[in-house]
Amino acid sequence: MKPTPAPVPTPPPIPLANTIAECQQQLLAKLKSGQFALSSSDKEGHRTLCYYRATFLFVSVGEDGTSVLRLPTGEVVLEHLWRQSAYKLVLVEGQYQWNYNLTDAEKLEAWQGILARLSFFTDGNARFVASTLAEFAELAAPQ
Repeated sequence: MKPTPAPVPTPPPIPLANTIAECQQQLLAKLKSGQFALSSSDKEGHRTLCYYRATFLFVSVGEDGTSVLRLPTGEVVLEHLWRQSAYKLVLVEGQYQWNYNLTDAEKLEAWQGILARLSFFTDGNARFVASTLAEFAELAAPQ
């Protein structure tokens, strides 16, 4: 009989912030703790935004290649996340279109959604980031 794998720990629920500023502060504080990250995987690849070795990094590996984006400040992290989240699909004349004109309530909901997507920065996440950085380090090494 195979041993049952240990369950993947899930972070405790984060209380919903009442303002966008609270969401942003909580998000940056959680990331800077080094214990949390924003990660996603799908058929197109794997992406992780984390605070690794005192630096905000967005690491992406997929069909289109590999990239490492160093985000120098918390403000840049927030701008990066907002560019990926500041839209919604709306139905216009039978066609879905992207709409970037969000109401204040929709903006708060978007930031709450980003905050809710935080997950633990696992050993697997750390290996993914480290191995991707190592690939780039090999390119920079003298030959």
